[in-house]
Amino acid sequence: MDTQDRDQKLPSQSSGVSSRALGGGTDDPQGGPARSLEYILLRWILDRPEVGLLIATVLLAGYLGLTSEYFLLQRNLINITQAVAFVGIAAPFATLILIGGGIDLTPITVFVIAGVVALKALDAAIPVPVVFILAVLAGGGVGLVNGLFIAFLRLNPFIVTLGTNFLFTGIAFVVTDGQAAAIINPTFTAMGTARVLGLPVVTITMLASFAVAFGILRFTRFGTHVYAVGADADSARLSGVDVTRVRIAMYVLGGLSAGVAGVLLTSTVGAVAAFTALSQADLLKILAAVIIGGTALTGGRGSVIGTLIGILLLGIIQNGLVLRNISSFYQPVVIGTVLLLAIVLDELRRRLADRV
Repeated sequence: MDTQDRDQKLPSQSSGVSSRALGGGTDDPQGGPARSLEYILLRWILDRPEVGLLIATVLLAGYLGLTSEYFLLQRNLINITQAVAFVGIAAPFATLILIGGGIDLTPITVFVIAGVVALKALDAAIPVPVVFILAVLAGGGVGLVNGLFIAFLRLNPFIVTLGTNFLFTGIAFVVTDGQAAAIINPTFTAMGTARVLGLPVVTITMLASFAVAFGILRFTRFGTHVYAVGADADSARLSGVDVTRVRIAMYVLGGLSAGVAGVLLTSTVGAVAAFTALSQADLLKILAAVIIGGTALTGGRGSVIGTLIGILLLGIIQNGLVLRNISSFYQPVVIGTVLLLAIVLDELRRRLADRV
């Protein structure tokens, strides 16, 4: 009888051990389940997709550092940041737009529009600081057009920004006659190649762009409203959020950031060419970095920290292919594979988070 009683108790005891091993712990004195350290750590990781992405980025960088004598050189690391700086300046505000439930397909077109405005302003002998402001404001103007159509007419943001993408690309072709135009102004062209404390200005500007976007989303009421609108615009409106104003502001900020990137890109290259807007490779890099960073396409969820890590990951991949003398034709293949893998892993992470 005693043996039988012990056998009947064993399953419950074993079950208690399994529960603790899985993070369930034991009941606390108040009757609720105690959270073990393992459970808290697992939950923290599952709630932050950028953690896994950071680990993958560090592992890839470590592998390249061990297999290439050039990867960890200071010059090469700076080159990585320079290579992604222009898309990196626009990416944090593309993240903000996606968190707010929108999408923007015009950043690369804004690059060109800002360059065209700078070109014409310089031809009119306008001072370089004023040229910079005018070109950035032109980018903000494109964002304002997007925001007005989307917010007031409640049109699909994908369709609207696709249409304005073609519209402003066409305007750039008309203004430049479809020809590349060189900019001969040493003060303007020095802006994109300048360095501060050994760091390229474009790299510093990229980090500043991420810092500003992070501050807006984390510490301002507007940032809270962006998340609310992206999660459920109708509920946000009922809660007193001016959804129309939030949506317009999102796209204006996106246009301004892309305008800054466009001016610096034009300054660095020393020329502007409308046909570069037809190549959407950089747009795909921006969207890939945002999605890889964990921002939901449905809105309401995401972080600029994840996007920053995603941008750096894409830069490291591109640099690694170059160091290994692998054809650049493979770069879209690798980026596409990483993007698909990131989407699958993010879905698995969310499903696991719902079960834990």
